[in-house]
Amino acid sequence: MSQLRPTLSEPEARQLVVAATFGGYPLSGGASVLRHTGLLQLDPLSRVEKAHRLTCLARMDASGSAGAIDGELWSAGEATSFETWVHGMCLVPVEDWPLLRLIHERASVPAPSNETARVLAEVRAIVTSSQDGVTISDIERPGGGTTGWDWSERKHATEHMLRTGELVCTARRGTRRVYDLPERRIPGHLLSAHLSDDDILASLAMRALTAMGLATIGDIARYYNLSAEHARRGLETSNAQQVAVQGWSSVGWMLPSAESQVGACSHEPVLIGPFDNMIWDRDRTRRVFGFDYTFEAYKPKDKRVYGYYVLGLLEDGKFIGRADLRREGNDLIVLSAHAELATEIDRFRASLESALERLARQLLKR
Repeated sequence: MSQLRPTLSEPEARQLVVAATFGGYPLSGGASVLRHTGLLQLDPLSRVEKAHRLTCLARMDASGSAGAIDGELWSAGEATSFETWVHGMCLVPVEDWPLLRLIHERASVPAPSNETARVLAEVRAIVTSSQDGVTISDIERPGGGTTGWDWSERKHATEHMLRTGELVCTARRGTRRVYDLPERRIPGHLLSAHLSDDDILASLAMRALTAMGLATIGDIARYYNLSAEHARRGLETSNAQQVAVQGWSSVGWMLPSAESQVGACSHEPVLIGPFDNMIWDRDRTRRVFGFDYTFEAYKPKDKRVYGYYVLGLLEDGKFIGRADLRREGNDLIVLSAHAELATEIDRFRASLESALERLARQLLKR
């Protein structure tokens, strides 16, 4: 294990995180963003735009097109990515299939009961019978469809099989997942690859550090839904190095090449969505940026502080405020806007206007 290097200041740590998170901004499209971040969290809400598209657009330049993103991420043929549960429901690059073996194995425990095994077998038979994959509607017939959270037995079974890797979703029909067998969608060399546990954990630690720039053991664990012990093991068997950070109670870790990124975070104002890799881990967001973000869409209206669908406003490596937005046709409507206490209000308004214009142009490009 390497020695602790001289302490990073809080501004230096923040600069390193932003530079790494944006990955040599601008990235060229959805596929480039996914390869860099390793994960794109998915969410059904689309009051402004779907969560994964907002994450991609923040890392693309102003000419980036929201309409082109999904075509790069989902494929009707051989997979470019797959959906599975990691720290939430996420899209993962197909080349990382072997790295999720431990996550899939953990989801398979405990063994199903006889009744559950029967339903799992029914679902597998339905999926196997169709060479083009099936939607959840195909799977649930004739047993009846799902309404809201009142899931049928077959839907529970299908979602379980997606988490264990027994089924994959690598394509969509409109907004509906297409479920298929891994052997029909995942390239054979990835299906047959069997990495050791240590190789998997080291690779996941490296992937997470590449995406985050600077992280604690807890940050790594939450990124890939690992135990703290597995995250530590991955870091210690990789070439990551320890670093002390002012104001952090835990030791940070970074890649040896990351230090050159300190000071490289100058960035035009940009709106960051609630499920963006930069802020979905709320504890880390407070520690790195001093930005206290809570997603309030599922709170009762009278309990919300900032609004239903609030995006953070990032400028030059700092969150200078936030805005509750709603999209109406081609227009972005600002329902409320709030500057951080240390931000001069005129600067905040100008930066928000710039970021809104940028996002509106990207959303118009279908």
